[in-house]
Amino acid sequence: MTAAGQERPATGVDTVLRHGHVITMDPDRRILLDGSIAIGNGRIVDIGPDDEVTVPDGAAERDLQGALVHPGFIDAHVHVNSQELIRGFAPKDTADWSDLELALWDARSPEMDHFGTLISSMEMVANGTTMFADTGSAFWLEDEVRALEMVGIRGFPGHFLIDGNLEIDADELQDPRFGSMPQSEIDILGVTTDVALERLQRQIENHPFHSERRVRGVVNMFGSGRNTDELLVRARELANEHRVPMIMHQSWGPEEVSASLDEHGKRPLQHLADLGILGPGLTLVHMIHLDDHELGLTIESGTHVVHCPTASVRRGMGALRMGRFPEMVRAGLTVALGSDGVSARRDVGRQMYLAAVGFREVRNEMPVFTGETILEMATLHGAAAVGMADEIGSLEVGKRADIVIHSLDRPEAHPRFQDPVDSLVFYRQSRTVDTVIIDGEAVYDGGRFTRFDAAEAYRQIDAAASRFENGVGPGSFTSWPLVG
Repeated sequence: MTAAGQERPATGVDTVLRHGHVITMDPDRRILLDGSIAIGNGRIVDIGPDDEVTVPDGAAERDLQGALVHPGFIDAHVHVNSQELIRGFAPKDTADWSDLELALWDARSPEMDHFGTLISSMEMVANGTTMFADTGSAFWLEDEVRALEMVGIRGFPGHFLIDGNLEIDADELQDPRFGSMPQSEIDILGVTTDVALERLQRQIENHPFHSERRVRGVVNMFGSGRNTDELLVRARELANEHRVPMIMHQSWGPEEVSASLDEHGKRPLQHLADLGILGPGLTLVHMIHLDDHELGLTIESGTHVVHCPTASVRRGMGALRMGRFPEMVRAGLTVALGSDGVSARRDVGRQMYLAAVGFREVRNEMPVFTGETILEMATLHGAAAVGMADEIGSLEVGKRADIVIHSLDRPEAHPRFQDPVDSLVFYRQSRTVDTVIIDGEAVYDGGRFTRFDAAEAYRQIDAAASRFENGVGPGSFTSWPLVG
């Protein structure tokens, strides 16, 4: 939207999306019943009612015929790595998947990192996600980056980082098989604090945050008590130095609280506050098991939070029963949404619906979260949580053209004349996603990926997953017999 009195630009436009039902998420939260968006050089050049947006000579036009349009969803917490190749292949009666994960870590490879990231990013885009953030999942980071660039999604991948007290020779820095976690996983996955810091420095330098790139480096690490105080403090300094977000897990399970009390004599958020970690620029994922004091520390510090409802519900971790996310939002805190790891689909639409209805059920209150608040969490809050509020999260002049267009050829899209926000949150979600535009490029158009052969990608992904499954045993976790 141009400022009052300014002439609307008519140059530098290469594409105009016309006649859309546009949820802008701009400061006025305008919904344009017959809206148009002019795009040039990957950014929004103009947006407004169709009869007020100029279509310059030579610009391509696309008639949306009243289709629903909104900013791309932002998945503020996703693990994109080889774990995606074992989804649907996990214990049914416990939240402890360590045996399966240990088998995966033993079999992991650059190929598995690449294909796990590929299927993750394909699923996100097909569900309307244009941007994601990871807490660090890569053992071979550049193989993950290659998959992300193949799909065209915007995101923050990162090295998997938990640090111990090992001494590793300089020529071993590229080898990921070193130790820190529940002890068996610690012995496989951890690195020294110095190696962790070097990897953080390298990913920030190789994938600059302050750039035009879609794939960027930030300070992301495991968290949840799996990193030393030295790494936390020095990583925060590194994030401040490079002006990038710092993102990590926190307070996922009650064992984190117990471990912090045993080791530090205080609860986890108080310990982070004493280290000087809390505050703007820090994003903490999960944040389920907090007491009143920790909630206050989080709110007062302005630390960003990511709520991952389906991951918690799948494993019974308590996000809906114990989570204080409504209180955080009411206090003005940024609370984004995340899909997390193998526990659930990479689908912000699903997170929106569960967050919207879940707190109503467990608290016996209405509405707790309205559809409008939920959509803000999936867009504006997500952009703020990943440090990109100036670039994405709403459809406004100057912001990146990250846009989702929904199909009219689905029953969920009808009847057309209804509250578009509630229609999206409670009925459509990601089911009607037709086209996903990132930086003005349609990376998913008419339900098809545009940058690569999806059928061949699925073949390679399935082949890589089958090799792992055959090594573990296809019937390891099935309750019913597999025949044939």
